[in-house]
Amino acid sequence: MTTIARTAVVVGYDGSPASETAAFWAATEAARLGAKLRLVHVLALPILSSPVGIAVTVEFEPLHHAAHQLLDKVSRRIRAEHRQLVIEVVVEFGAAAAALLQEATEARLVVLGSRGLGEFRDLTAGSVSAHVATHATCPVVVVPPDRPSEDTDGVVVGVDGSELSIDAVDFAFEQAQARNTTLTAVMAWHDPVRTGPGDLLPLVYDLDALQQESAALLAESVAGHAEKYPDVVVRQELVRGYPDDVLIDASRSAELLVVGSRGRGAFRGLLLGSTSRALVHYAPCPIAVVR
Repeated sequence: MTTIARTAVVVGYDGSPASETAAFWAATEAARLGAKLRLVHVLALPILSSPVGIAVTVEFEPLHHAAHQLLDKVSRRIRAEHRQLVIEVVVEFGAAAAALLQEATEARLVVLGSRGLGEFRDLTAGSVSAHVATHATCPVVVVPPDRPSEDTDGVVVGVDGSELSIDAVDFAFEQAQARNTTLTAVMAWHDPVRTGPGDLLPLVYDLDALQQESAALLAESVAGHAEKYPDVVVRQELVRGYPDDVLIDASRSAELLVVGSRGRGAFRGLLLGSTSRALVHYAPCPIAVVR
């Protein structure tokens, strides 16, 4: 079986303030990883209509040329900060989500801004980010445009014991070690809730037992990483509350928040339901979604 060499950090760029912040965040990450930076600009195909019998032609070359100028301009600014960084620029016509998913097949990481123009508009609130983060074959990071540049420290990872949560923990440890910072593993627990049609809630349940079970699951999720990442200082936080509220609060001063793309219980359907919308839209720091 052939293994894909994932050597690029891909970032969607359209000239908006959000994509600008995302591009420089991605450049710093690519430099840290020793990877190349791939700037991708997607131009929507125009929808043409005309009276019957009249041919309509669209000049794509001027659009293509303007997009390359936009990418070349930001590339020069990035190179001023990262002189050794290899930068590639790509202009594509089509749908942003489809283009970014194709780029993700050979990417180490895909980075998106939280708001954009054109095909990238309403990135985190709409279908593009949900689609990319749910289906991308590599981690996806969404960067808010007004993220604080100072007074941030540590990586936060949301834990729920699911398989994808474990993958998120692995990614979070890698990030904490690369950044030489601490890792806070956070698990939210609360009274039992329905997780689907026909799911029956217990008439009686022991809150103390539920808390202890959650604490054991949290400890188990981070166990075994000490040998591989001996220099990473790990804190465990078990908080009663709902995942979106708990993780947003925990990440207020973090460099990065890491979550799995789906989870169990209240985490189930992450990036398809209300939990993901809240995290990606309101998290005060960059959020990495690991699938």
